[in-house]
Amino acid sequence: MKKIIIFISILSFISCTKKNNNAIDLFNGISFEMQTGEALIEIKPNINELYSEYFNNRQPQVPLFKYIKHSNYKIFIGIPYDTSINKMIKTQLEKPDSSRVFFESSSNYFFTKYKKDGFYIAEYATVFKNNAIIYISSMTDRKEISDSLFNRLEISKRLKLKNN
Repeated sequence: MKKIIIFISILSFISCTKKNNNAIDLFNGISFEMQTGEALIEIKPNINELYSEYFNNRQPQVPLFKYIKHSNYKIFIGIPYDTSINKMIKTQLEKPDSSRVFFESSSNYFFTKYKKDGFYIAEYATVFKNNAIIYISSMTDRKEISDSLFNRLEISKRLKLKNN
């Protein structure tokens, strides 16, 4: 009887702590973890137009690869084309910073936050060990969502590289 109670307790603990493992495979063994309430949506012309208006309107080009929608925010995943993380950082630094709230970069990533047209926007790009670059941008009209879900640490934790 004790063994059964212990087994049920362990099983309950494991099932309660199990993380939602709903992830989108991107490429080169990289995946993006989805959260509750998020849905992968087909990219239609109006989504491409929104993405181009806010994020893909200068060099280097970062074509939209995946679009994730939540009732409170939007996430765009781009695959940078024919560029490097250093070129992407340089482009970010050339943007007018009148609305920039925060900018941070290193040799393998950049992260910036700003407000535009009533949206709190975050942009993050990182280069993986396999030299693949992933770009993630998000927009929400709620500051608390931007601060909690779309800070550098939270975004970077959602990108996973499978060990080969």
